[in-house]
Amino acid sequence: MRRNDKSWMELDELLEPFLPAEHAETGAPVAVEFRNRLVKLEQQVMSQYTSMAAYATIAKQDTEAVKVEARADLDRSQATVIGLTEKLRNEVNTRLDGLERRAGAGDLSEDGVSRLMKLERDLAAATAALHQCLHENEELRTQVAALVEHRMKQDGWLVSSGGAETLSLH
Repeated sequence: MRRNDKSWMELDELLEPFLPAEHAETGAPVAVEFRNRLVKLEQQVMSQYTSMAAYATIAKQDTEAVKVEARADLDRSQATVIGLTEKLRNEVNTRLDGLERRAGAGDLSEDGVSRLMKLERDLAAATAALHQCLHENEELRTQVAALVEHRMKQDGWLVSSGGAETLSLH
């Protein structure tokens, strides 16, 4: 909420007693003062209600605008992905058709044969490197497991039933 001169009473008004002593005034002036304050309060409430309704309307409009913009972004993204997929499919089909024509005609040049042999050597080397990496990974896994078991025994941890999942403190 925001304070402004129209919707808030002055500090001096708050310090005055709401209902003055009975001997100074009669009931009619008190009722008039009470009515005036009630009218001010009603105006403040109505002002706040109007402000909240305006903010709600603005928020609804902004929400609708965001939905429309998000849908447009989604449509653009989908169109882009579909277009790129189609382009890739066309390029792959074109290359495959070219390879099929070459293979079907049995017309591999010496350059084509040498490139194919180099590709086969590279593929064999990559496969061998992958197998070596897997072998080294298994050795490393075994060494780490042994080290963990040694450290657990050294630090006072015991493995019950042979599994590392069920540890107990010694």
